[in-house]
Amino acid sequence: MAARRAIFTQSDVTKVLKAYRDAGLPVVRCEIDPRTGKIVVFSTVAPDEGGNPWDAATA
Repeated sequence: MAARRAIFTQSDVTKVLKAYRDAGLPVVRCEIDPRTGKIVVFSTVAPDEGGNPWDAATA
């Protein structure tokens, strides 16, 4: 049986990340669904809901 063709390649991910970089958007995280090949890029950090009580003391 022949090997299955790759759903996504390294060049696919590189193209997406370079597009974000060229647009001036910071990349925080990149997730790839191995079954569908869907590439999801997160360009911002989710805000911390609870916060750290020590941060309030230093502010």
